Amino acid sequence: MIAAGHPDLYFELDSFSAVMPRHWKVPRESEPGNPVENAAWAEVREWSTGQAVQLRAAMERLTWRAKGERFDKKDEWPEYSELSCVACHHALGPSKDSWRQEHGYVGRRPGDPAWNSSRYAVFRLLAKQIDSANAQELDRQLLSVSNEMSKLNPDRSAVASSASAAAPLAQRIAERLATMQYDQVVAMRMLQRISDDAENIALADERAAEQAAMAMDSLYIAYSRDAKPANAAEIRAAINELFQQLENPSAYNANQFASSLRRIRTLLH
Repeated sequence: MIAAGHPDLYFELDSFSAVMPRHWKVPRESEPGNPVENAAWAEVREWSTGQAVQLRAAMERLTWRAKGERFDKKDEWPEYSELSCVACHHALGPSKDSWRQEHGYVGRRPGDPAWNSSRYAVFRLLAKQIDSANAQELDRQLLSVSNEMSKLNPDRSAVASSASAAAPLAQRIAERLATMQYDQVVAMRMLQRISDDAENIALADERAAEQAAMAMDSLYIAYSRDAKPANAAEIRAAINELFQQLENPSAYNANQFASSLRRIRTLLH
């Protein structure tokens, strides 16, 4: 679909469920089997677990593509939908005004599309927060995937090896996220981690920035509902500004997005 001109697909369970809206019943804290002590944190559980499951599925898909196990049996490699669309599809202007050229192209040659790391750019911060052992190994495998997939002709066996090793790690973290306890401390630490990593996320590409904006939105909705901070309106406006910068993907500017994300950090207490 993407080769035919369809926009690349992105997803985040909690934000998309809220917009849908849900056509199923959200468990109440009084119901047997509901692991959330406070039902206000159910959305955070959906966000976090959804991030892990999405990454696991992405790694499984990349594995069978690298092994040539596509359903249509065609031996096309690499599959362009695994790469960052906005590495090519973005506004052009003088090189002196390009934030891309300003920061360079770490780990790849200029002109080679980077691997789309948006499914991991934000999730890696959560993984490190709640499961440092599995997160460290997941980081190692995903770095290998990113480095290889950002080459002009990625080595199939190397990609398949790293992706297949990453999938069960993401699954283990998903299982932990599905049953762990969520509260103000967990949400605030994650909000801080995302805003502290503003530059890395912003430079990953516009899709990674989208994931960060949706994460900040989901986490802060739950946090403010529970904590009722005095400056909630100001932080809400700052998060809305992130979304405004993403309305035109072609005009995305990593420096501006990182600056806005860092500003939120100064407002979090």
